[in-house]
Amino acid sequence: MAELNWKRYIVWIVVVFVISLSFADDVLARVGHSSSSSRSSIGSRGSRTSSPPKQPTRTAAPVQQRPVQQPVAPVVQPAPATGGFWRSFAGGMVGGMVGGMLFHALGFGGGGGYGGAGYGGAGGGIGLFDIIVLAVIGYIIYKIVKSKRQQYGSDYGGGDYAPQYQIGQPPEEVSYQPDELMAGLDILRQHDRYFDEDGFRDIVSDIFYKVQTAWSRRDLSPVRGIMASGIFGDLSADISKMKAEGRINKLENIGVRAVKLSEVWQENAKDFITVEIAASMLDYTTDDAGRVVDGDDSAPVGFLEYWTFVRDIGGSNWQLTAIQQPQ
Repeated sequence: MAELNWKRYIVWIVVVFVISLSFADDVLARVGHSSSSSRSSIGSRGSRTSSPPKQPTRTAAPVQQRPVQQPVAPVVQPAPATGGFWRSFAGGMVGGMVGGMLFHALGFGGGGGYGGAGYGGAGGGIGLFDIIVLAVIGYIIYKIVKSKRQQYGSDYGGGDYAPQYQIGQPPEEVSYQPDELMAGLDILRQHDRYFDEDGFRDIVSDIFYKVQTAWSRRDLSPVRGIMASGIFGDLSADISKMKAEGRINKLENIGVRAVKLSEVWQENAKDFITVEIAASMLDYTTDDAGRVVDGDDSAPVGFLEYWTFVRDIGGSNWQLTAIQQPQ
């Protein structure tokens, strides 16, 4: 009986280990979505705060413009964040195997089992072979899930948002056909005839780098002037919470792949512009001693985010006012 109880303890240890590997989620942080917060958006977009940003219209490139000698492999959509094939596969495999193992461990396996001395025997409960099988399955599933994460970055699939892009490849070119976007730009230029889209994208990229760097250092004071008061206060509160928990969100090897205009409008004597940013970076969290506690410090993640900027109509000082992360 003592030996059977010992084996049952081993079963549960292995089960917990396998499930924790198979169903582990990426813990993504970044500015506006810290691991200590469930938010996927932060700040204000005026009257559009509660509405998801409009996705820039994507049009397929003409076939004759594609190099024939270098066919482009299709980008596979990542699994939805709520589960996906590999999690279902893991659940089925682990569930079936665990059920069988527990059945044997509780003494209902009858004669034979996996048979042989040292491997269970008749009515001997779970054996060494069973434990090895569970551990191997858990390791294989862990490697598969980790490989998929490294290939696709974060799980931002489905919904009304843009599909995930592969690291190293920017999203397909965007054609700015929507009348609403063009109308917004026309109205903006009535008060600022020198507004230049390329120059604005440079401003966005510069602010993006500065804010990410300040967040990683847990000090927003250098970027106070380029942030609206609302989002500055919210992010400052997140940083204070991270400091209290002894956590540092490290953001390294930051690369902006593309910046595309999404929405342009005016309200309450303010200009608003929302852009879609495609970027990649190393995104992981350490404790104050430098030990990695969340994320991966070697595998970059690719992602899309929507950043909204505001200024006085016709002014020159653009400030970050909202960040929305599709999920």
